[in-house]
Amino acid sequence: MRLVLAIAALVLAPLASRAADLTATEMRWLQAGWPVVDYAKAKKLPLDIVVQPQAKAGDAPLAMGFVDDRCKLVLSMRGNPEAQTTLDALEPALLPAIVEAMFAHELGHCWRYVHGAWHTLPAGFVDVADDAGASGREELAKMLRDMRETRREEGYADLVGLAWTLSRHPGQYEQVQAWFEKVRADQPVAGAHHDTRVWVRLARERSVFAAGDTPFEQARGPWKKGLLE
Repeated sequence: MRLVLAIAALVLAPLASRAADLTATEMRWLQAGWPVVDYAKAKKLPLDIVVQPQAKAGDAPLAMGFVDDRCKLVLSMRGNPEAQTTLDALEPALLPAIVEAMFAHELGHCWRYVHGAWHTLPAGFVDVADDAGASGREELAKMLRDMRETRREEGYADLVGLAWTLSRHPGQYEQVQAWFEKVRADQPVAGAHHDTRVWVRLARERSVFAAGDTPFEQARGPWKKGLLE
């Protein structure tokens, strides 16, 4: 991901000291998700927060990018009505837990990238998807491969978000998991980039997450299981 616009970068400094640089919507997102940012700092993940001065059409309010071996948590909220409507659609009592899960999802991407695992499969797994139907059409074959690889990363990240919820907001786990299912139910085609339904369904049962020191470790087991389905 290349950031080609001028940006205001926020390092992991106290949020209050940067409040004047942020919109009210950006502050709400960051205040709700800040426990995850603090966790990233404690784990010494190379994370920067980037605020886009103007969102482009189709930008997600929250995304993860990678520049010069660092993770960039990108807020594209200025001129992006989805940033506020996403918050408005959440029940107030659930908003902190769901936003934290969204931040943890993005941190799952960061963890994979930092550990050199981005777009790779676990040991013992082989990508056997048949792109023969795209034979002679390299662009289509590349698109199918990209969709498949992105889907797997999104599945892992969803599980990290849910493992985080189980650890930090256990009393709201079922509600957050149901929110993930609702969000992921709307897919243009089966197997699309964000079609993580197989992994989110596995997470209906809390027991799918084995004990682990981090949500990244806890997500690994159900992620592998989902790869087989």
